[in-house]
Amino acid sequence: LVLLAVATVIVVGYNAVSGFRKERSTLQLLLDTIETMGLAIATAAVALVVLGRIDLDTGLRDAVGKIALQTMPIAFGVSLASTQLAAEGGEESEDEDEGQNRGHKPVGAFERLFIAAGGALLFALNIAPTEEPVLLGISAEWWMLLVAMAATYLVTLAIVFYADFRGGRSPEPGDSVLDRPLTETTAAYAISLIVSLLLLWSFGRADGVSLQALAGEVVMLAVVASFGASVGRLLVGGGGDGGGQAEEAAA
Repeated sequence: LVLLAVATVIVVGYNAVSGFRKERSTLQLLLDTIETMGLAIATAAVALVVLGRIDLDTGLRDAVGKIALQTMPIAFGVSLASTQLAAEGGEESEDEDEGQNRGHKPVGAFERLFIAAGGALLFALNIAPTEEPVLLGISAEWWMLLVAMAATYLVTLAIVFYADFRGGRSPEPGDSVLDRPLTETTAAYAISLIVSLLLLWSFGRADGVSLQALAGEVVMLAVVASFGASVGRLLVGGGGDGGGQAEEAAA
């Protein structure tokens, strides 16, 4: 249920920055989120029943846990699909209203971190229940963990640079600290570590292990989580109205 609550918060954040509707009130945002989570819960419940994972002999606690676990990736998928369909539908109206309201609303630094958290949770969710993070974390030497952290950070930093370049965004005097590639990458990697720790704790992988072993598990799982955060980062590009800036420069 803790993971489900975290997923709901991330879905709210994603819906807020995804451009699902050009103008939305807080009530509309909450209704979109409730609709997304409702569809995800219903889909997860039906799928688990059809696959025989939930039957009349399944306890209420186990059933709720299974549904909650499957709801998270489905909710992210529903939210992402809704955004992509809305974006495709919006292209026609943009062509008709050429010259008016062109480009997307700039995505702020904290909003981009919401997207990164969703991607980290979605990717790491498939690995956290397995034995791989435990085995790798326990067997890895300290220098291997440092290498893994450095490599993960550099890959994430490269993707942030690429996303900013593709989005046509460049640092401006009014940007916050998190709008800089180095600080944004550091924040995204920290989020990946937190998500990894939360997942390991939720699946009981942190029980009865030493602090050193737990740190190794978190670092290894964060490799996957950071890739998910990077994919989420690519979804929002540079966060600025790059297309509009390019058109103004060309004009």
